[in-house]
Order: sequence, then structure tokens, then C-alpha cells
Amino acid sequence: MKPLLLSLLLGLTTCLARAGDDLQIENAWIREAPPGARMLAGFMVIRNISDTDIELVDVDSEAFAHVMLHKSETVDGVARMSHMDSIVIPAQGSVALEPGSYHLMMPAPDTRLVEGDSVPLLLHFSDERCVRVQAEVKKQP
Repeated sequence: MKPLLLSLLLGLTTCLARAGDDLQIENAWIREAPPGARMLAGFMVIRNISDTDIELVDVDSEAFAHVMLHKSETVDGVARMSHMDSIVIPAQGSVALEPGSYHLMMPAPDTRLVEGDSVPLLLHFSDERCVRVQAEVKKQP
């Protein structure tokens, strides 16, 4: 366990040093789940003010065993959720991770999260930069 923790901490230091100003994360939040629920969803807006597309490729959090990128959509009247390997943030554009669209799926929180809690998230991008954000737990947006 100690080598894993050390690797994670070293990775955080490397990532934080490379965050940059051309990626902006706004309104990061996690929906509070009912007692006993083992799956939570996370949302935010990611703005890319650079002249180059960039991809969100992974998200880590010390509060969850793992975090997955997903997209919900309705096709021919049937709602479905798909795992995404990455989410493209277009140059000079933004992508909203929101209910009914792109979002984070976060199973098995270490502890029950309730409205008002703050959860650290580490967003990994395709150019090896990372951005650390705090997501507030809310019952609704």
C-alpha cells in the first residue's frame, strides 16, 4: 500500500506543476446519493481557451476506488449509458459534464458523502497535464 500511496503523491506533484491556465474547470459538483447507494455521479464544465483540442482521459479521487468517464444519451427512445475512453474539449470551446450527457461515474465511495462535503478530483488530460479541483456534494444543482 505504501508504494501505491507514494506513486500517487508523486503523480499529484508532477500533474499540479503542469496544470496551466488554458484549461478552466467550473461548477464541479457531485450528486448526493441516497443512503446505501454505491454509485455517485459527478459534473462540471471544462473550458479550453487554447487553440488546440485536448482530451480528458482519466479522473482520480482519493474518495473513490475509481472514477469512470461516461455519456448518457437517448437513442430511438431508449436511454443508455456508455463508457468513454476520453472526452474531447474543443479548442476555444467547452464541454459540460451534466445530467443526461457526459458525466463521471464514481462507485464505492470510501465514506458516505452528504451535501456540503468537498471531494478532491484530479483530472488527467491527453497532453499529460493534470488539474486538481474540489467538487462540492449537492442534493441537486
